[in-house]
Amino acid sequence: MRNKHFISSMAGVAAAAAVAGSAMAGTMFVNALGASSGWYSDDTRNASGTVLNGTVSSFQPYFAYPGAPTASTASDAAIAQQLYFTDSGSASGGGSGVMVVDGTSGNLGKTSVRYYGSGTGIGTLNSSFSSSFRWYMDPYSTVRTVAMNLSVLGTNGLYYSLSWLGNGAQASAWNTFSVDANTAAANDNGWRLYGNGAPGSTAGAAKSLNDWLTDGTYGSLLNGSTVLGQGFNAGSYMRNTRFGIDWLDSSLINGGDRVDFGVVPAPGAVALLGVAGLAGARRRRA
Repeated sequence: MRNKHFISSMAGVAAAAAVAGSAMAGTMFVNALGASSGWYSDDTRNASGTVLNGTVSSFQPYFAYPGAPTASTASDAAIAQQLYFTDSGSASGGGSGVMVVDGTSGNLGKTSVRYYGSGTGIGTLNSSFSSSFRWYMDPYSTVRTVAMNLSVLGTNGLYYSLSWLGNGAQASAWNTFSVDANTAAANDNGWRLYGNGAPGSTAGAAKSLNDWLTDGTYGSLLNGSTVLGQGFNAGSYMRNTRFGIDWLDSSLINGGDRVDFGVVPAPGAVALLGVAGLAGARRRRA
């Protein structure tokens, strides 16, 4: 039943999101969750498995399903223990600021964050999708790879999640991952489809995005569907691990320009970034 309530709530969201911090030369600087940035927590659970629904930090249309927890400031505080921003990098790594995604101390815990923007969809799913992101693997007990995901409203009116895992991540180090519709699955890592009977974590079910868009069962439901949000998660059974997301580039967000987490530069620094960023953009597009 959650699909129907979530979809109807999505259709009713009309408030446009401003950026928390500054947006200059195409770069979006994000250091907070909520309507100010368009970035929200959704399926975040504490170490005991309790679903957390914050009044500010959670995306309320996600919680339109029957029996959903009531939004509370206590949940906002709990979410802030698992999902937060710092200007100094991840807990043990350096850097210029990150969004920290903590897997909690229990396997029932989960931390999930997505960009939903104004809440009416961020784009159309097709073969033009591409994304890159830089992140730090900061394990304090276990070693895991952060998942990037897309929340999708299928052409059949049902809700699906596409989750992508890359290969070759290094612990206690910065990793840069890039993926597009043609990126092939490897070592059973790639795009996995969850929801409404999809194979999910079944062995051998990872594919490229184009393989899903042309799949005999799901292709017509996914190709041309509405992408509701894009983000990251530390899923269930990823306890005692922590990620620091430095930046994200996505064809679906901010016009394809960078999203920089954790730091909102001072006005003078932003002006300098504007000049440098403009020059960089000209070089990239030349």
